[in-house]
Amino acid sequence: MEYGEDFQKAMDFYRNSTPLQKQYFLSLISDTLTFFDGTKGYKIDDEYSIGFNGIFHQINITEE
Repeated sequence: MEYGEDFQKAMDFYRNSTPLQKQYFLSLISDTLTFFDGTKGYKIDDEYSIGFNGIFHQINITEE
């Protein structure tokens, strides 16, 4: 399957980066992330850093 150049760069980063590098990236873009649950919106909770919870990334959220 052929991807566009930007998508290919994103896939290369995903495939070639370590879990810690991905965590740093999530921290860098955390101010631009918004999550929705039905009608409620949530943002990243600034009081807690993005960290590992086992093998998963834990992102704490708070209501907007």
